[in-house]
Amino acid sequence: MKKLILHLGGDTRRADKCIELANLYPDTPILVSSEGGDVLKYYTDRGIDPDRVFIDMLAWDTVTNFTATLKRVRREFKARKVFVVTTDFHMERAMKIANAVYWMRGIRPVASPSGPPSHKEKYVRQDQIRAWIYRLTGVLFYWKSVREEREKSGIGYPKKWNEIGL
Repeated sequence: MKKLILHLGGDTRRADKCIELANLYPDTPILVSSEGGDVLKYYTDRGIDPDRVFIDMLAWDTVTNFTATLKRVRREFKARKVFVVTTDFHMERAMKIANAVYWMRGIRPVASPSGPPSHKEKYVRQDQIRAWIYRLTGVLFYWKSVREEREKSGIGYPKKWNEIGL
């Protein structure tokens, strides 16, 4: 079974967990979704071959960590088993989204927690619904309350994904 390690952007604890998995499964590539800084250097400084590490900066949030990388997971890596690496606190949310996006696509997500939370989580149920809407319709969107909160904080959101005015 072809495997893939999916590193959801975050702190170095997640990368350390990916390195642990990479050492257990030496033929398994690592796909890093939306990690800031020089994550490739972090991996190579710790003995991981740079040819095993792939960076994907298309994701904006947890839902898009899965939707933006789905084609690569299926076509480029042909992964049947995906080790999802994030914090313990973020894992429930991530796995609900992964299961929605990967459902019936021959991809089995496996939870690989990497330690305690680095921030407070919100919108678990909303993101699960967003993931299922994406799965069923191919449309990504943000809830109006989330869009407003992101606008107030100056974060913003990708307008192209706001295709439903909920």
